[in-house]
Formats: sequence, structure tokens, C-alpha cells
Amino acid sequence: MGISIPEILTQAFAFILLVLVLKKFAWRPLLKLLDERREKIKSSFETIESTKRDVDALKVEYEKRREHIEEEARKRLEQALEEGRRIAREVEESARLSARAALEKAKQDIQLETEKAKVTLRNEVAELVLFAAERLIEKKMDAAKDKELALHFIKDFEQIK
Repeated sequence: MGISIPEILTQAFAFILLVLVLKKFAWRPLLKLLDERREKIKSSFETIESTKRDVDALKVEYEKRREHIEEEARKRLEQALEEGRRIAREVEESARLSARAALEKAKQDIQLETEKAKVTLRNEVAELVLFAAERLIEKKMDAAKDKELALHFIKDFEQIK
């Protein structure tokens, strides 16, 4: 096996020619494709980073809104509780006033009924006294004098008591 110089030179010339042809026609398009691919990957990473920042910003905004909503809900709940307490106080006060009014009316009714009962009792006692006196005297005076005498007797009786 011998090494042939013309064969090596032919192969070297063919290799250099191949490299020059590839450099002229293939190398620049391959480098261009690689650069485009590199730019596309870089752009994708930038888009991912931008999206990540946007997501983080949205997350922070979401947390702020959620806290604001929770705070607003807490305030409304406190307002509702306070309104409920106020209404309960009003109802309680109204019930207390109604009970007081009913008690006063009942006292007035009792007092009125007591007065009526006293008048009725006084009249009945006067009639009984008249009846008893009439039986005793067996003589009747006129009705107005009888009643006046009986009422005078009752008043005297009340003063003695």
C-alpha cells in the first residue's frame, strides 16, 4: 500500500473545493438558520420571562383584590351586625314602652273599675240602709231625702273607718 502524492493532492484539492463551495453556498445559509433559531429561542425565553412577570404582577394584584374584598366583606358583616343590634335595641325599647303603656292602662282600668265598684257598693249599701231603716221606721220618706240620708250615713261611716 503506497501513498500516492497525486492522489493526496487531488483529494486535498477536492476537499478545499468542497469547503469553498460549501462556504459560498451552504455555510452562510446554515449560519443564518442557526442565528434565526438562536433569536427564536431567545425571543421565546424573553416571552416566557415577560409572561412570568405578568403572572407575578397579576398574582400580586389578585392578592390585593382578595384582601380588599375580604376587608369589605368584614366591614359589611360588622355593619350588618351593628344594624341587627340597633334593631334589637329598638325592638326591645319598643316592647318595653308597650309593656309600660299596657301596665299603665291596666292600672288605670283597675282604678276605674275600683271607683265604679266603690260607687256601686256605696249605692247598694245606701239602698240596704234605706231598706233597713224603712223596715225599722216602717215609714218611708221621699226617695231623694232617703238617698241623701243614706249617702250622709256612708260618708260618716267612711270617716270612722
